[in-house]
Amino acid sequence: MILTEYMHDLSVIMATYNENPEFLRNCVDSILYQTFRNFEFIIVVEPEEKNLSFIGAIADNDDRVKVFRNETKLGVAASRNRAIRESSGEYIAIIDSDDYCDRHRFEKQVKFLNDNPDISVVGSDLYLVDEKNNVIGERIYPELHQNIRKAFLFSMAIANPSVMLRKDALDAVGLFNDALFKAEDFDLWLRFLAGRKKMHNLQDKLVYYRTQRNSNSRRGEVHYRNYYAALKKHGRFIWPFKQRAFSLFLFFLVARIPNFFLDYLINLEIVNRIKNIKVNNSQL
Repeated sequence: MILTEYMHDLSVIMATYNENPEFLRNCVDSILYQTFRNFEFIIVVEPEEKNLSFIGAIADNDDRVKVFRNETKLGVAASRNRAIRESSGEYIAIIDSDDYCDRHRFEKQVKFLNDNPDISVVGSDLYLVDEKNNVIGERIYPELHQNIRKAFLFSMAIANPSVMLRKDALDAVGLFNDALFKAEDFDLWLRFLAGRKKMHNLQDKLVYYRTQRNSNSRRGEVHYRNYYAALKKHGRFIWPFKQRAFSLFLFFLVARIPNFFLDYLINLEIVNRIKNIKVNNSQL
């Protein structure tokens, strides 16, 4: 595919369903007031969306915004896939409707991809924010591809709402697998690694990630079962067996731990250290 076939430099995609109105407003404002301007903003909403009048008004006042309504409820992964199919940008940026961005995010990531044609996916570090937008911590991700690849054995080594990627690379590996409920992002990034697509994380905190209580309980056991399934399916194309064996065993066990005990384990300080998470609010 040649660059002149793209109508925009960038397509920003967001799937939303009855988001907290304040969270949604913060998110949308952070997109529309980016220093980088040549993008389309594709929003996919589910049926009976309570924020539809707000979203519609945004689209009426900014021709970069395109809104698509699902006829039936599809879920996040399938809605993102619809947004991707509707996109016309050379690059695709992902954002979740309860998070928001630094206003220089797109400028920095577009420049990085332009300057580094061998990189297919670029993410960034995160600020962690509470329900009142107070910064309560941060998460640092490995910068270089070889370290990202290694880190994926035990944790999510790239932050989904911080990602910008090349659309032609996404075409090569395929869209989100909506059958892997709550692990579709992990599965996608493993397919990028299996396809020898390089990743990079900018060491700037370009996204404010909404951290809420009981996040593990909301994920449920299916989240970890599907993590294990994705790792088992794609891992053999990424790491030698000796490297992935312990990771497979660990995820196999975690997927079978009761949620009440898993909540305790996930919140241990040692787990935060492994994931490079620094939290300064003990209530979260």
